[in-house]
Amino acid sequence: MDSGVLQLLEHAKMIVICGPGGVGKTTSAAALGVTAVVHSNKRVLVLTVDPAKRLATALGLESLGNVEVPVAVEGAVGTLTMAMIDTKTSWDDMIKRHAPDSATRDRVLANELYKTLTSRFVHSHDYVVT
Repeated sequence: MDSGVLQLLEHAKMIVICGPGGVGKTTSAAALGVTAVVHSNKRVLVLTVDPAKRLATALGLESLGNVEVPVAVEGAVGTLTMAMIDTKTSWDDMIKRHAPDSATRDRVLANELYKTLTSRFVHSHDYVVT
């Protein structure tokens, strides 16, 4: 393993991998996560916004969602968890957290425009994550 990568993994609190589609971001994130827990006693979360579910597939998981899923890594001294931003669930969680009362929350969650926007608004995960 490249010593520069190991040094980065040892000292970084967060690593963000970004770029255009199809360049290996998800594969790189998974590989860095696995490498980090094999070489250090860190707790590592690999979080993706990739709706294609490539991360789950790459790690042999059935599915990923907003809840962290532990991933067993042979030889690991640290712990690895994975999660994927589920856009609809994230929007709903945000409404539940910030609605001033339960009646307002229920009205927003039942609103047809809200349901359409949160389930079909392409790339709305960009807004939920920030």
